[in-house]
Order: sequence, then structure tokens, then C-alpha cells
Amino acid sequence: MITTINRTTFLVDGFNLYHSLRTASEEMGGASTKWLDLSSLLRSYLPNIGGGAQVERIYYFSALATHLEQRQPGVTARHRTYIEC
Repeated sequence: MITTINRTTFLVDGFNLYHSLRTASEEMGGASTKWLDLSSLLRSYLPNIGGGAQVERIYYFSALATHLEQRQPGVTARHRTYIEC
């Protein structure tokens, strides 16, 4: 009997994730949405993928919105802190 493993790799667009979470937080009256457990969130999708899916890798990549710095001072520093966490 051959057993197959469905290895799944996630690619996370950190720029859009970070800024979407900031917007959601503002729309929820300041409720914190930034510190979500990304690994757990992605693992929650495995049953939908099926086939005994397992996480092989999670790649997180992001650009920094340095162009927003004049309008929103500190946005780049806050984003760097999020990435480090």
C-alpha cells in the first residue's frame, strides 16, 4: 500500500496582510487584530485542502510602505515590529 502525504506550502503577502489587519482594527473601534497566530490560521485551512494535508513550509514576505511615512509617521517602524514578532 502506498501512502501519500499532501505537503502544503503557504505564501503569505505580508504587506497586504499587515495593512488589512490595521484597517480591520480601525473599523472595529481599535480592537487588536494584528497579533493573530498566522501559523494556526493557515493550519486551519488544511482540512479544506484534504488528502491528509500537512504544512511543509510557510513563507512570509513583505514590502515596507515607506511612501506612507510622511502622511503616517511611524508606520514603517510599526510594520518592522510586526515582522520581527
